[in-house]
Amino acid sequence: MPNKPTKRDRREASRAARMEAEKRAAKQRRMRFLYGGLGTGLVIALIVALVLFSGSDTKVNTTTLNKAASAAGCTAIQDIPDQGRSHIQPPATFKYNSNPPTSGSHYAITGTAPAPTGVHTAPIQDEFQVHNLEHGHIGIQYAPTLPTSVIDALETFTSSHDTYVFMAPRPTLPTGVQLAFTRWDNLVDCASPTDASAVVSFAAKFYDAYHGNGPEGAIPGTPISQ
Repeated sequence: MPNKPTKRDRREASRAARMEAEKRAAKQRRMRFLYGGLGTGLVIALIVALVLFSGSDTKVNTTTLNKAASAAGCTAIQDIPDQGRSHIQPPATFKYNSNPPTSGSHYAITGTAPAPTGVHTAPIQDEFQVHNLEHGHIGIQYAPTLPTSVIDALETFTSSHDTYVFMAPRPTLPTGVQLAFTRWDNLVDCASPTDASAVVSFAAKFYDAYHGNGPEGAIPGTPISQ
């Protein structure tokens, strides 16, 4: 007949059972932590990927912008080759590849650069205004032939967005161009911008898409004193 377990034997068996149970519980906790961590990491990675992917595709809806540009009597958004952003000292000048310019060498920060934002009554030298574009500003420049109603509407728009928009006359616009919108590396020419409402609607969309988006980062301008 087998020996009957002693009290000591029962204690040892109970202790071994508890230790085994504790080991199983610890293993289960480690597995839950591991799977939970992996799950959280996968969720974060998925969110980051979605943000990056969506940002590259929907950052600017060029189809909507180009439709608004057409309604305003303007061309589609033109991508102008980047000419760099080196600094030069006055009175040096630079040969730009578009009119108005959208990139290139320009004057560094001085008492007059970047140019004041807001509504100007005289043309802005290219080497000053390119510095504005570098800091995410939007340029609106017009020929003497632009209808007064459109000028007035754009001045009102500019005055209400005067830390990131500069507006000025530009008698040297190419023949047939009455109005031009610029931002860093992009240009929109307008040959027949006669509908003030449509022009301002495009200006607002252009502003919403691009203001504050320049290679040197967003720096609000100082509105010109009238």
